[in-house]
Amino acid sequence: MFNQTHHSQTFRQVPISATPVSPTRIQELLDAERAKFTARAPKSGEENLRAGKVTPLGVASSFQHWDPYPISIVSAKGAWMKDVDGRDMLDLSMGFGALLVGHLNDEVVKEAKETLEVGTLFATPSPITRGGAEILCRRFGLDLVRFANSGTEATMYAIRTARAATGKLGIVKIEGGYHGSYDPLMVSAKPVLDKAGSPDNPNSVPLPATVPGEVYVVPYNDADAIERVFKAH
Repeated sequence: MFNQTHHSQTFRQVPISATPVSPTRIQELLDAERAKFTARAPKSGEENLRAGKVTPLGVASSFQHWDPYPISIVSAKGAWMKDVDGRDMLDLSMGFGALLVGHLNDEVVKEAKETLEVGTLFATPSPITRGGAEILCRRFGLDLVRFANSGTEATMYAIRTARAATGKLGIVKIEGGYHGSYDPLMVSAKPVLDKAGSPDNPNSVPLPATVPGEVYVVPYNDADAIERVFKAH
């Protein structure tokens, strides 16, 4: 059982109740922030309109789009990015972890240039692939590595492997969590609140074209809920 006294630095109890805020006040705040955003990033709006003529929503992946439009980046170095409006912005995402050494890291740039001299896509086994896997296994104590093109593929392969190894079909996912666009993991990724169910026992809300199947949804930051699902299934 999870013991929060052993994880004081990582555990935070999320309140399940809050003081309601007037919808009118919420809209006023949203309108004010929208005005600030559009005034500070007008060229990003123009870029999104232009991109929308050749790509859905003007983005390469739907998660990149938000209302009224996303910020468009033209360059980056280290921990900083520059947008089309000329603003320097601190990157707190770093490619969701893929760029922890920073944008245009000298060592990475050197390796990338050398790779361009020998070829980039062989579609067959290569010492380059083997070498990369050896580094990851050695660095993180892994048994085996299977490379994938995206997080969606990685989670899909992980679920298939787990099902084959355990003989069970059920999976557990966190309510509201986005783990790629593999159908089972799109369940309750962004559930409509009036269908989400209770905080203690969320519903498995499917998006169009997805099916819940044996997907057990648990609340965020609730280790006890995960324990209950494990014991039940």
